[in-house]
Amino acid sequence: MDLKFWKTEKHSGEPTPNWPVDTHEALRQLVTMYLRADTPPFSTWAARGIEFASNVAPIAQNGAKGYQLALWFWLFAEKHGALAARMARESFCLLANEAQPGSGDAIDPLLDLENRLARAFEAISAEQRTFREDGVSVELPMEFFLATGFLKLAPDSPYAGEASAGLQGNDYKLADCFRHATEQALAVFRPMIEAVGFDASSLPNWKWSARPGAAERHLQRRHNNPLFPLHRQMVTTNDVHEARVTDNRALLEIRHDLNDIAREFYSTNDLPLNWRPFLDGFRERLDELEDRRLIAGGPDRALSDAIAEVRLHVLTAWRNAIQTNRQSLARLDQEEAQKAERRALLYECDWTAQLLSHGSQIPPEEVVPALLSESPLDLGKAVTSLQADPRLHETLAKCRITAHRLAESVRAAGHDVPDISEKLRILDGTPGQVPA
Repeated sequence: MDLKFWKTEKHSGEPTPNWPVDTHEALRQLVTMYLRADTPPFSTWAARGIEFASNVAPIAQNGAKGYQLALWFWLFAEKHGALAARMARESFCLLANEAQPGSGDAIDPLLDLENRLARAFEAISAEQRTFREDGVSVELPMEFFLATGFLKLAPDSPYAGEASAGLQGNDYKLADCFRHATEQALAVFRPMIEAVGFDASSLPNWKWSARPGAAERHLQRRHNNPLFPLHRQMVTTNDVHEARVTDNRALLEIRHDLNDIAREFYSTNDLPLNWRPFLDGFRERLDELEDRRLIAGGPDRALSDAIAEVRLHVLTAWRNAIQTNRQSLARLDQEEAQKAERRALLYECDWTAQLLSHGSQIPPEEVVPALLSESPLDLGKAVTSLQADPRLHETLAKCRITAHRLAESVRAAGHDVPDISEKLRILDGTPGQVPA
């Protein structure tokens, strides 16, 4: 996503403050600037002559300052990449919570909203931004869309949830403030970002992803977990950043392969005479991509939808070719149902998906600790998957033996593992049945 709504001209002759180079120090300074009431650019967000009613002023200030803060992270991403900016943002919110309890928890959704509004603006065509007045074509500025969206979508806005309510001119006033706030922010943030580097190891803490990829998920299992050896329990911010880079690369590779498959399929005007193996080849390649996507994990809904869309077109061509043959249609439907059942069985649990993948993020010696780190619900899904495939029954038996030994050693060392007794009972369940 390219959130670059500003000009990049340099301001020669301006004094250059001694901005921090260290990522952590820069974030600490940014937190101080944001939380204090007298520090530019956050103290100078309002355009001259603009005043808001008492019920609108707090939301206007929050929106403009939030937009300024989002600009800092967009500039940081432009220099160091989106994943680095994400780590920086997480650390910023954690530092804000330390400085002012609860503030970081409020800032995080505020930045989410600013990002959503920016993405929405990017999706609006030039025609949709333009209207004619007195025969002249006028394009509404980006700040107007952001201001209007913020007033309507911010949870604490007096206009939230009232789609038909007029904004009483506050959208235009807030747009002026957004424009002014941008100028104020860039004057400060450009040299600040120019100075700061990115070193994940300088950040003291992080937040786990809501939907981690495979590499990050295994770090999450290991972190401070007595089921793993002591040296494997230690996880650093640099480890987390590298894991996210790995996970992101996996999704990018899948996206690249999908584009190649889609380009090849859509360039075919007419089906060949041997259309069945031709289409089946595309289906198998797309199914392999979907398997890789499930193994990779992470925030991949858009990628899943993209794979499903191409696959739907392949199946539509297939059905059109056999539309007069009920038996063939029924056979195709049966194949599809079997494929869906297999995928649900093997890939519904992160552990199973990662265990059965090539180049698994789970080392062989950590298979059982990883299994016992899953929730009872997910562990039950894993056991069901192993029970369903006779080829994996021996694997399940070995997991049971190793799990009991591991649990005994962990207990003997005085460690408490949540739900360990329940997990062992689930592992010991009879084939096809997971104990309640």
